[in-house]
Amino acid sequence: MSYNFHTRRPYILRLHPAILIAALVIAFFCSKARADELSITLEGLQTAEGKLMVMVGDAAAFDGKGPAAAQFILPARQGTIKLTTDALPAGDYAIRVMHDVNDNGELDSNLVGMPKEPWGMSNNARGNFGPPKFEDARFALKERAEQTIRVEK
Repeated sequence: MSYNFHTRRPYILRLHPAILIAALVIAFFCSKARADELSITLEGLQTAEGKLMVMVGDAAAFDGKGPAAAQFILPARQGTIKLTTDALPAGDYAIRVMHDVNDNGELDSNLVGMPKEPWGMSNNARGNFGPPKFEDARFALKERAEQTIRVEK
């Protein structure tokens, strides 16, 4: 009498290695920490002319050295506007808002560099003799964050 001691490999190990690796990579990226929600309220909008441009970014994006984490371009309207995004990973961010009243795609300034169009930053940061620094506008996004920004000249 002979015995067959050969055992079968478990089903998961019989899958093609490429399929197994792809499944692990997908599981890794799907498990990345995501914030629940960032709510942005823009207040003090005086006119419905032009467009509003909103940029949410980390320190590199704030300094123009990296891509924004989120951007919104929307028609302006008087009063208050609320925006919400839930597609950002947890981290430190700042928000920059520009009301491009004349719709030329840039924040117009006078001869000394002061903005002629309304603008705002997270934490309602205002710079001294220049634009605010990232540290002044920075906020932590963990599970939920809210920012109310006054948009003014």
